[in-house]
Amino acid sequence: MFGSVVISQARTRILKSGGWLIAKQLISMLNTLVLAVLIARHLGPEQYGVLSYAVSLVALAAPLTTMGLRNLSLREFKLHPDETGRILGTVTVMRLCGTLLSVAVVYAVASRFPIPHEHIAILCLILAGAALFKTIDTIQEYFIADQNPRPFVIYSVFVLLTFSLIKVGLIVSGQSVNAFILANAGQTVAQSLGVVIAYRRFSGVPPGFSVDLARVPRYLKQAFPLMLGAVSAVIYLKIDILFLSYMAGKEVTGIYSVAARLSEAWYMLPATLALAAFPRMVELRSSAPKRYARRMQDAMDVFAAFGTLVAASSFFWAKPMIALLFGAAYLDAVFILQLYVWVGIVVATRALIHKWLLAEALFWGSATIHMTGATLNVGLNLLLIPIYGAAGAAVATVISYTLAPLLLAPVIPSLRPVAVMQIKAIFWPRRIAELLPRRARLSTE
Repeated sequence: MFGSVVISQARTRILKSGGWLIAKQLISMLNTLVLAVLIARHLGPEQYGVLSYAVSLVALAAPLTTMGLRNLSLREFKLHPDETGRILGTVTVMRLCGTLLSVAVVYAVASRFPIPHEHIAILCLILAGAALFKTIDTIQEYFIADQNPRPFVIYSVFVLLTFSLIKVGLIVSGQSVNAFILANAGQTVAQSLGVVIAYRRFSGVPPGFSVDLARVPRYLKQAFPLMLGAVSAVIYLKIDILFLSYMAGKEVTGIYSVAARLSEAWYMLPATLALAAFPRMVELRSSAPKRYARRMQDAMDVFAAFGTLVAASSFFWAKPMIALLFGAAYLDAVFILQLYVWVGIVVATRALIHKWLLAEALFWGSATIHMTGATLNVGLNLLLIPIYGAAGAAVATVISYTLAPLLLAPVIPSLRPVAVMQIKAIFWPRRIAELLPRRARLSTE
């Protein structure tokens, strides 16, 4: 009886925590999609390509701003709740150093390999520099680890909606792409400050920050593969934008970005569910390993089934949606979207795979999968973009995402369990066949 009550309470906390996170992501997803439509129509394919270039370049360096410490700090808060101050202080200082490096990288790349747009390097520098404020939002992981994300969700949504109104004002007043890049930088700063305000409003004075130098080598050792994995993950989704900017031009980049934006919109859902469930996964792995494995496979199957539904149905909704939302100027994005959307099946399962690897402390496993896939993606982009343009970039993303874990499983034993889970998830219709005999038995009883 007591055990069932504890399990019930744990599930209730997960549902509440996940509910707030999902609500935030759904609002963010809808808001991002609406703004993407309005901004893309306002700027046109060429200028929208400039915006996509700046955002993608900063995104490629973004893993340096977290140093791979985001999920690690989440795990640390859960395992060592009495050491909050030292965890926060140490992680924040480490992230500050990584962010300074990321700003330097962005400016160097934008200066050395600029696209045809005035002051593009300075604009990218400002956008990247805004991330300096994000080093203080490590406290957000404390809320999630405590399965109480409500405070920061409220402030985050408030900031999101405020800057959405600002961007609508920029559209109405006919501003150029430069104004939207600066607005994105301002939003990054405001979101970070909002996390601190949320903590002070709902939890009082933040815990004393203290830097524990003894923790730094251990955190670096554990976080380095996570950071490499994060860099590789961003390469998956953003390097094609940069390659297209240099190899196919700003207009093609803008059209491709519309297809990628629509395809990636729903990825937030599985990633958010995996994040909300992660603290419970850490607990369940120790207390009930069989149930833990079963729940992982069930979740992967559901994610893969949903991804298949989204991808298959794109043959019906892709063209009318792009025509309605973005207009005739972006109709070339229809075929690209119908190719790109199939990567969602694998993306959905990978959100859980990497949380599983983190719970198992297989830090290099996650990084190896990402690095292998990113290497494949870069090679395929270089091969296919000159021949097939934007469609080649979409095909490169789908192939690299699908093959990475499957190629590694035969040679890395620790990755075989997740590779098997992913294969089972991709062939999720087997669950229907399993349910039919069960239903038959129930009908005869």
